Amino acid sequence: MSPSSGKSAPIPKRVRLRAYDVGFGDSFLLSFDYDDALEDGRDKRHVLIDFGSTRWPKPKPPTYREIAEDIAERTEKQLDVLVVTHRHKDHIGGYGDKRAAATIAALEPRLVIRPWTEDPRLAGDATGPARVGASSRRFAASLRAGQQFAADVHKALDGQRGLRGSLAAAAEHQIPNQAAIDALDEMAEKASLGARYLYAGQKSGIEDAIPGVRVKVLGPPTPGQWPAVTGQRDDDPEFWIRRRGMLGHMLSQTAKGDPVEGRGIADAGKKAPPGPARWLIERMRNQQTHSLLRLVETLEDAMNNTSVILLFEAGNRRLLFPGDAQIENWSYVLKSKKAGKLGDALSEVDLYKVGHHGSRNATPRLLVEMWKERGEKLTSVVSTLPGVHGKSEATAVPRATLMAALRKLGTLERTDELPAGSLYIELSGSIETRDGYSVQHGGRP
Repeated sequence: MSPSSGKSAPIPKRVRLRAYDVGFGDSFLLSFDYDDALEDGRDKRHVLIDFGSTRWPKPKPPTYREIAEDIAERTEKQLDVLVVTHRHKDHIGGYGDKRAAATIAALEPRLVIRPWTEDPRLAGDATGPARVGASSRRFAASLRAGQQFAADVHKALDGQRGLRGSLAAAAEHQIPNQAAIDALDEMAEKASLGARYLYAGQKSGIEDAIPGVRVKVLGPPTPGQWPAVTGQRDDDPEFWIRRRGMLGHMLSQTAKGDPVEGRGIADAGKKAPPGPARWLIERMRNQQTHSLLRLVETLEDAMNNTSVILLFEAGNRRLLFPGDAQIENWSYVLKSKKAGKLGDALSEVDLYKVGHHGSRNATPRLLVEMWKERGEKLTSVVSTLPGVHGKSEATAVPRATLMAALRKLGTLERTDELPAGSLYIELSGSIETRDGYSVQHGGRP
């Protein structure tokens, strides 16, 4: 609405968040309701944030198709913004399901948002987008090399059990889901407002699709903005290339058979008699497996730190969606002077989508302390499934101490605590207040 028209710009009156029960994954539909119809005749706007899972809830899990159909119904077959925080399967897996992806594509998302690392201009010999320098392009190349490394590990160890089976599963999580990426690329190409590949401080473009809502892009920073985001080794593509060169030898030490020429620990273990020698050989074999697992975990951390962090501001509401961002990503907006006033509104957040399914390394203590000091209640929503990752209290996802801390700050809604037969949690609240959100559960047909 132009200022000369004499009418104030439209602003939403209510915000709603639908958190789908995808088990271990994320799928959130954020909606804004208006009192009057906007220029296109609609009185709602919708943002889909992630659509994936790696482990479904039991005993009767939903399907991607079922969730996609509910999204189509809720949005009245028009999606305004599609956000992919990062490319892990538990955030994009649904786009790899042809029918589910077709249902979302039919909603004709007007704007498609992904992290700067997904920008196609970073591929090959491209110079990359503006303000993304050589260190950033090197980091993006390292992620691609790391994913190929994970693919090689998974191919060699798929089907094995025990520790090596766990390594294969961890590696599979890092492999690019090409069908999902292709579906997202096609939607981005057709989006009327285009595609955006975001980094900290950049304009999101969401304001063009959703009147009366402001959005701050808090992360991820590029290595040029904040070198700490890359860690210490994984920002160098040569790191992964060298590891791929060593991979055949390392796998020969871990696999049941001998996938490469030459004898390794696996062969020696077959010939060793029972007793201390075989015990030592098995320990050496497990040590190699642990080394590979640490490398795969390094890649997972790097990918999580490419997560887009979005802060939505509508009236008196502040809603924070950080994907799976870990401390290296968060530290830019929390600690860097270069970030300026980018994170000032964090203290005013009243709804928090809990990072990384409730893991300990995705919700900074500094952030929690900030919310404690302000004296207002916080509503937190976590999409999670216990028992998938971590064996101890310190490593379990979700972490019990974090869940307890968030409950002390206000209300915590968990998808894994949904009543049987529910497909989602829906929270809603007026943007004119700072009161808590009303909560209801949606059933399944």
